[in-house]
Formats: sequence, C-alpha cells, structure tokens
Amino acid sequence: METNPTVNEHNALITDIAVFPDCNTRLFNAGETIFSEGNSADKAYIIESGYVEIFVGTGHDSLQLNVLGPGDFFGEMGIIDASTRSASAKAIGPCRCIVVSAAQVAERIESSSPMVRLLLAVSLHRNRAYNAYLKTLTNPHIGLPRPAVPETAYVRSQQYQQILDDIKLESDLQSAVRNDELSLVYQPLLDLNTRKIVGFESLLRWPCPQRGMVAPQQFVALAEETSLILPMGDWILEHSCADLRHFQHQFDYLGLEHSDFFISINISARQFQQANFFDRLLACTHRHGVNAQQIKLEVTERIFLNEIEAIDAIGKCRAAGFEVSLDDFGTGYSSLNYLERCEIDCLKIDRSFIHKLCTSDRAKILVGSIIDIAHQLGLPTVAEGIETPAQMATLQTMGCDIGQGFLFSHPLPLAEALALVSQPLALGGFDQA
Repeated sequence: METNPTVNEHNALITDIAVFPDCNTRLFNAGETIFSEGNSADKAYIIESGYVEIFVGTGHDSLQLNVLGPGDFFGEMGIIDASTRSASAKAIGPCRCIVVSAAQVAERIESSSPMVRLLLAVSLHRNRAYNAYLKTLTNPHIGLPRPAVPETAYVRSQQYQQILDDIKLESDLQSAVRNDELSLVYQPLLDLNTRKIVGFESLLRWPCPQRGMVAPQQFVALAEETSLILPMGDWILEHSCADLRHFQHQFDYLGLEHSDFFISINISARQFQQANFFDRLLACTHRHGVNAQQIKLEVTERIFLNEIEAIDAIGKCRAAGFEVSLDDFGTGYSSLNYLERCEIDCLKIDRSFIHKLCTSDRAKILVGSIIDIAHQLGLPTVAEGIETPAQMATLQTMGCDIGQGFLFSHPLPLAEALALVSQPLALGGFDQA
C-alpha cells in the first residue's frame, strides 16, 4: 500500500533532483532563490510550471522587474555575454524549470547571422544599463551607475566592428543588385587533348564604386547566407544566356562550328531548391533564344541537403537538355553516395587537389582515382585551378578531359573572352593546336 510522502521527504526529493548533475530539470521551493544579482552565469531556465520573480536590489530596497510563468525563458543574459547576473530570480511558489546550459545557447548564437549577434549584443548592453539604473531608484544614495561596458569601448571592440562591417557589406550588396553594379567575367575551359577552347565558365564580380573590386569569396558567401543569392542567381542566368548569344555570333562571324560550345553557370543550392527554378530556367533560355544543350549547370553537394527534391530537379534539367556538373567534387562527405543515387553529366575536381597534384603523392592518387571512377561511369572530368605545365601534363597522363586555370587564362571581360575564341593560347610553352 502506497503512502503519501511527508513534507521532509518531499523537500529531500526536491533537493536531490536539484543537485543531481545529470538532470536537466530543476525543482525550486516557494521563495527559493534561483540566482542572485552578481552571481556568475552558467545556465538559463525555461519555466515548466510555477512562477518566478525577477528583481534588482535586496530586502526592502528590492524592485520587481517582472513575474514570469510557464513557457517563459529567463537567466539567458549572463550566458549570452558571459557577464555576471544583472538581476536576481526567485520562485514565487513551487516551480519546475528546464535547465539550458551555456553551451547550448552559445552554439545557437554562433551559428546565427552577424546581424542577430549584433542585435543581441546591443540589447544586452542596454538592458544591463537599464537594470543598473533601476537600482538607483530603490537606493538613491548609490548614485547613477557607470555603464557596465563604456559605449566607446563597446563600439570599438573587434567583434562589434566585424559585425558592423558584415552588415554594411550586406547593405552595399543589396544596392549593387538593385543598381545593376554586378558584372560577369569568363574563364576558358580547354580540351586537354586538343588544347582548344570548348567553353567558358561565367564568374560573378562586384566592382563596387566605394569599395573597389570586392573579393568573390567575401560577397558570394554573404549572399548565400541571405535571400540575396536569389536575385543574384537570376541576374547571372539572364546575363550568361545573353552573353552566350554573343559567343554564338562570334563563332558564326568567324565561320567556326560551335554546336558543342557551352557556358558553365554556377547555381547556388538555395536557387536550385526553388520550386519554380526549372520553369525560370526554361523561360530565360527561351527569352534569349539559346539551346539548353549549350548550358552546363554547376552545382555543389549542398543541393543534396534535400536529396529527393535535388534528384528530381536534376532529372528535369537533364531531360530538358541541360547538362549538370557536380562542382568541388571530393570536398564533401558523401560524393560517391550521390554518384550512385543521381545521374549527372560531369565531375569537376576541386582546385585544392590540383594545387597539390605535383607535390603530394596522396593528392595524385586521389585525383587519379576520381578520374578513373568518372570514366567508368561514362562521365568527363574537369580540373580547375591548373597553374603550371607540370599539373597539365600530369592531368593529361591521367586522362582528365577538360582543364581550367590561370595557366590558360585569368577570367576575362566578355569582349576579351570573345576575342580569345579566335586566338591561339600560349599554355606554359604549349601553343594551341
């Protein structure tokens, strides 16, 4: 027969749960202090049941700031910025709280955008200053407080400045998209057997009026973190298709065959995952009167985060005549898995492998293996980042099909790329055949 526990037994149970280190739930008695102003902060709480008072000051001089109930979050300020508690908390009645560790919060803040981190930092700074000011209302003898972090020191901190720089960069990039400040350059791709240009990759550039030429790795990464990559992606598609017509006219003017010529266009994962991407792609090609067979879509393994949708989208593009190339091959974790599940048209070997090709036996083995696997699957390979004749010779020996890199040409404005079509290239001592 069960009996009800005594009050002492109940309190002992609460104490045992409260101090048990592996438990993520804490029970507090009525009137029990959860944490005090000035304490170090290593955890926050979510109220499951009961109510918690948040206050500043002590004893008769205390001032209530808030009363929180089920579902409310409290104690987060100290673990966000590693400062001491700026207020106290106590249970009004029996209270059950979920414990949230500092590490849990830190991981989520770290993965958030720079703007979110800045807003948090500014909000905390002002909230602490306000709490300190409220204390003076309970005890006017202590005088107005100095800010916990002097404003001048705060805004001069490296972290604050970096966040501000990122936000300013995003704002300038929004203006660049809106004001059509972006431009495309074209880097040739050569058949490593015939040493003839077979296509060009369109690459985005941002000649900012105020900043000068902004490095692609700086602004493209920012765009991919925001919705800016979508209008930028549309812009790249439109201008790449329009420029493809210029290449076709140049071939016609020179009397050269160009049915196998292609433009390679980078498609972001976010852009590729749009429900209407395929329709927009088709509409763009129709507007400019270009053939799908002369457009190669370069995608990275990030598109496979939604694997079923990605495989379906790739299938639709290939069925319409577009080639799909897997870019940066070998840098992800599941490349071979994707090759087994999804049919693509080309593998592009990441430049990090090509850079070490002639200095690292391991890199040489890996590149050779990638080329062998591709050929057994009936796929051509493209090596990007070729900078020396030795790298080119090694790739030719391995059977790599297409090469791209500074050995052949830097990315060029459209006019120079058009001129390159009719000119022989000097390739580290080799002349175009």
